[in-house]
Amino acid sequence: MKSDNQLSQEPDPVADPGRGETPAPPDEPFEHRTNPVPLAIGVVLLLVLGLRSGLPLVLMILGVIVMITIHELGHFLTAKWAGMKVTEFFVGFGPKLWSFHRGETEYGFKAIPAGAYVRIIGMNNLDEVPPEDEARAYRQQSFPKRLIVVLAGPATHAVQAFVILFVMFTLVGVEGGEPLGVAPSELAAEEADWTVDSVTDDSAAKAAGLEPGDRIVAFDGESVATWADVQDEIKAHDVGDEVTLTVARGGDEFEATTELVARPEGIGGTPGSVFLGVGPGYPMETVGPVEAVGRSITETGDVMWQSLAAMGSFFSPDGLGNYAETVSEGSGSSGGDAESVEAGKVEEDGDRMLSILGVVRLGSDAGENGLHNLLPIFLMINVFVGMINLVPLLPFDGGHAVVAIYERVRSRNGQRYHADVTKLLPVAYAVVMGLVILGVTSLYLDIVNPI
Repeated sequence: MKSDNQLSQEPDPVADPGRGETPAPPDEPFEHRTNPVPLAIGVVLLLVLGLRSGLPLVLMILGVIVMITIHELGHFLTAKWAGMKVTEFFVGFGPKLWSFHRGETEYGFKAIPAGAYVRIIGMNNLDEVPPEDEARAYRQQSFPKRLIVVLAGPATHAVQAFVILFVMFTLVGVEGGEPLGVAPSELAAEEADWTVDSVTDDSAAKAAGLEPGDRIVAFDGESVATWADVQDEIKAHDVGDEVTLTVARGGDEFEATTELVARPEGIGGTPGSVFLGVGPGYPMETVGPVEAVGRSITETGDVMWQSLAAMGSFFSPDGLGNYAETVSEGSGSSGGDAESVEAGKVEEDGDRMLSILGVVRLGSDAGENGLHNLLPIFLMINVFVGMINLVPLLPFDGGHAVVAIYERVRSRNGQRYHADVTKLLPVAYAVVMGLVILGVTSLYLDIVNPI
């Protein structure tokens, strides 16, 4: 393989489509399978976890696995289409639980259910490939095919986001017509049609007898029309104040007196601040399939832009500095200061990055309050994974795309240019180290101070 300041004499299939590629042979019958017992044990453990922790937790774990498997399926299918040789397609990492061969590819499951991966031969000049397989290596394919293969994974997240939004718009419904929830401060008083969605255990609201579906219409004699009005009244009082709530329920109204308490640890907000203990909900709205298609496309773009903006904010000097401060504070840091953080209501925190533990826990908690709370969280996670994979640095898919574009630009007169990836290894190692540090610190925060 040539160094990155040389041009190889291998023809570019774009300039000479008759050379440089050979079609993939058809798949052969099954060759062998490994013992399925370890996989069966893993399935049993997952079922036990579901029985102990609830269905939402299992759904979130399976959802993340399926999401990343679909990502890798995008790479796999396009690589097969392009005639590349794919030797492995595994769900999970670590020790192998069960696998089988079909043709040249080994499929299976591994012990750590944290994603999936596909191995395509010859991804760069460091990958040793038998001479007889070189023509089917990734590095020997045309520029369009290489670009399609590396971008197919991130593209699947846009498709998944569209499907999730379409299901929300047509079947599940969206709160107040907004897929990612309603921002009370943005609602006019005459438009705010909210009700109590959740009540925190051992809270002032619980002691007052509030239930999901209720609506607070007056707070200590002061009329409140919106959830923002209720929040203002809460902040105007102190811990220990006795307040009278006027509550509408089923066409009737009643009054309940309760004592405001201090916000407990671990549910978001500043511990010790004045706390009522309710989360707001808004009417669920659905639309027809035709309108849902248009709105799903538009909202997919909006969510992608929001995710990109959040990434830019987090990885900015100020964002990383705030994150370092949050990590140093550890369990003393807070996860937000809005009452609506409770019981499935999530407020964005630009100083936090969730680990896989935090993602699963957050989705599980939200799922306990209904599918309409789980899907928006899964939507944001799905889009974020897709966007982070577009970062133009190795080992991300975006990094492979940049290398492919660079090689194409440097190729001349039908002579294929191959970048020397060894010169990019320091950057790739730095990115991997950064990801490891981010993963460890986010896991630490999700343990000592969960959102």
